Amino acid sequence: MNNIKPFPDLKPEDRDREYRRYSEELRDKVIFEFLFNGKSNRWIDEDILLEDPEYSRGWFSMGILHHLGLRDAHKGFFKEISIEDAINYLSGLGKDKYNSFIVALKRYSAGSYDLYSENSIEMFVANEKYKRLIKQVGKSQYTDGVRIDKEFHEIFNPIGSDFFVPRGKARKLKVLFNNKIFTAEYRFEDQEDKNIVLQSIRFRKELKREFAKVFPTPVGEFTIEVGSDLNHFIFSHIALSIEDDHDLENDMEYAEGKEYYRLHRMRERKPGVVKQAKKLFIKKHGRLFCEACNLDFTIAYGERGKDFIEGHHRKLISEMKEGDKTKAEDIAMLCSNCHKMIHKKPIISVEDLALIVNGHKQLLTQI
Repeated sequence: MNNIKPFPDLKPEDRDREYRRYSEELRDKVIFEFLFNGKSNRWIDEDILLEDPEYSRGWFSMGILHHLGLRDAHKGFFKEISIEDAINYLSGLGKDKYNSFIVALKRYSAGSYDLYSENSIEMFVANEKYKRLIKQVGKSQYTDGVRIDKEFHEIFNPIGSDFFVPRGKARKLKVLFNNKIFTAEYRFEDQEDKNIVLQSIRFRKELKREFAKVFPTPVGEFTIEVGSDLNHFIFSHIALSIEDDHDLENDMEYAEGKEYYRLHRMRERKPGVVKQAKKLFIKKHGRLFCEACNLDFTIAYGERGKDFIEGHHRKLISEMKEGDKTKAEDIAMLCSNCHKMIHKKPIISVEDLALIVNGHKQLLTQI
């Protein structure tokens, strides 16, 4: 390390939107891939941040790096150098401005992330001991925040606990919504009539904008769940289309009913999990195709069908439990028609539908 060239000057930018958008763990990965492997911003956006590179064009990872002061001169600076040597090198420079990189590399090399860091993604794992609150979009202060139902006051704002907020006060929160972390407040409204008890989670500017983007029209539902503690909440949107609403009316014969069907559909629409599932499927099979009928959209539709496929949660509704976590391995790749056929009551598995499709194909060859 004695003959290593000087570390280029940092040129940090005040803009921190992209930096705050992602978890501590993802930011550490971005720093590592840029400094050690010299990866491009587009590559980091797609493989680390799981963004569509055609949409993001590398701007998201660039925003993180530029906020920290890292530029093209730093790209691949520690190539062929161990993390330990890089940490020792930066520590030897004796300047506080390198502390953020030293800490990030130590966390990355250890593979552990502080569960008590407010932006750590581990803080947003739903705590199963708390009930889920389901809210309708467009009601309960849609633009400014969300009114908390009275039965949840003692759950979200328990009297006598360290988290309790008295009337007229508020506590700061972190909210995970649409795979991004936002700042919010839990507020106990100070009404003149003390018989009126109103509590709400109030949105800041960034969360308001995200909510308006996810729900451009005030239609649909979203759930509120407690994370690792009562200062961390998870908002999950259930953006049902008109067609889905029609399906729900026809699917009430399921033993678990409407609520579990909605939970099932919500899991199929988590973009990060579906992206990971697609990557895993391509890695295993080399291409995307329907697991029931083998349709390859690229073969059928050319360039227009490239990368097109739908994600389906494999677990049947009758097997689903509230609090179950969705992994990439749980998502099956299906064409639109087969996806619809699986959801036609009674719902069946991907394997059962494949048997039906293949059996029908064999029958047609005999005619």
